[in-house]
Amino acid sequence: MDELQKILETAEVLFRKYGIRSVTMSDIARQLGISKKTLYVHIENKNDLINKIMAAYIGMETEMCNIACDNAKDALDEMIEISLQVQQNIQNMNPSLIFDLRKYHYPIWEQFELFRTHFILDMMRNNLDRGQKEGLYRSELKPDIVSRLYIGTVQLFTDDEMFPADAYPRDVLHKEMVMYHLNGIVSEQGKSLLNTYIQRLNNHSIS
Repeated sequence: MDELQKILETAEVLFRKYGIRSVTMSDIARQLGISKKTLYVHIENKNDLINKIMAAYIGMETEMCNIACDNAKDALDEMIEISLQVQQNIQNMNPSLIFDLRKYHYPIWEQFELFRTHFILDMMRNNLDRGQKEGLYRSELKPDIVSRLYIGTVQLFTDDEMFPADAYPRDVLHKEMVMYHLNGIVSEQGKSLLNTYIQRLNNHSIS
């Protein structure tokens, strides 16, 4: 692992655990066991650090989704696998992380919003098309509309006024969102298969 990657991974862990604003560059240097001077060889400032972390995160999410799509046995298997990966990613995230990102680093937050409304929207639309062809999703669904409804639900998921993090743990909220989506789109054939996949969700500590 090169030094920049180590810095990004260490900083991301700290940001996820404590939020962005409460973690200083000194905290990151201390955690890495290096001087701030060495840290600034690789990073211009805190905003640059967050920007690089977001770029790496989007790259990782894209690769993860593509692998899930390529390896899934069917559309439901694809959705469950992606959901498990997302669940693992958010399980140990401090609720203030999203708040800090939106309030203090909004241009970087916009990068994530663009990723979500383009790449993830296309992925969801493709999944719906696939599920209909496989007979697992209801034939009368309109993939373009349903995929946009899914993205809208994801946006509510990050709305702390609608779902305060202290009252609605993000892992529990995410599972409910996924199950709401899947139960709404499966056909009778898909419903039977979905019941066999639900156990995978329950076995990954998201119940």
